[in-house]
Amino acid sequence: MITVLFGGGREKGNTAKLTEQVLEGQEYRWIHLEDVVETSNDDVVPTDAQVCQEYQQLTEQILASEDVLLVSPVNWYTISTTMQHFIEQWSEVLETTNDKATKSRLSDINFRLILIGDDSPRVKALPCVQQVDYSLQFLGAHLHDYLIGYAKLPGEIDKDTYAMNKAIRWNEQYAAEHA
Repeated sequence: MITVLFGGGREKGNTAKLTEQVLEGQEYRWIHLEDVVETSNDDVVPTDAQVCQEYQQLTEQILASEDVLLVSPVNWYTISTTMQHFIEQWSEVLETTNDKATKSRLSDINFRLILIGDDSPRVKALPCVQQVDYSLQFLGAHLHDYLIGYAKLPGEIDKDTYAMNKAIRWNEQYAAEHA
């Protein structure tokens, strides 16, 4: 099973469209992080029992996956606020539980990152890739691969043949692995 952790704000935007190309014909679970993440300006540490329970349920869904796609637009040279808050809050929950079995299982999951930007993203989004990779390493996981696409206007991702071709290759890899 593939789990998508979608940190974008537009359900039919370029970020979603590229991700759907990767997933075409695959079995997957799509989670809108905006439905899970607290993104207020306050420093939110997920200590509330309900918040912790939501993150525990999300963690169980992630652990049931062979592959996880972290998906985000690049805004002002960083991942979306939603994705940032998710990583921060999720790591807080995992640290409070201090479950070594969870960290061990996370290391077995293939995490991949999909980013879309509009200002030389294949160069300027590389710090985002490092940020996510370091965050995953902190959690006991690793970033298996990443895909950075260029798009500014709605539907423009179709013109990025590099990104679309890599999305097709990922799709073919998933098809071969999950056959």
